[in-house]
Amino acid sequence: MKMKNANRWIAMGTLSVMSLGSVATLSTPAEAVSSKTWKKGAIAGAVVGGYGLIKGKGRVATIGGAAAAGSYYMSRKQKKKEEQRMAWYKSRYGKNWRAHYKAGS
Repeated sequence: MKMKNANRWIAMGTLSVMSLGSVATLSTPAEAVSSKTWKKGAIAGAVVGGYGLIKGKGRVATIGGAAAAGSYYMSRKQKKKEEQRMAWYKSRYGKNWRAHYKAGS
């Protein structure tokens, strides 16, 4: 096997593993996706963008950067929703709010 083909197989394997994570995120209901999930997506996008910058691949860097920015935005948005929901449970149930609050649902 030539080295060029080996690199393609490695790239294809990496892409398939990353896409499985994306499909798993899309298959869950929107309410169940927590801010931590979006944060992990932002980190993965930043890694892909960094890889594109290191290798000099402009499209890969652009796509990775866009994915990182979008996921980070959604992470912050979801975090605000979670904090509002937690505050509501605290005001509703007082000291016993943790018994009623379920994160991500």
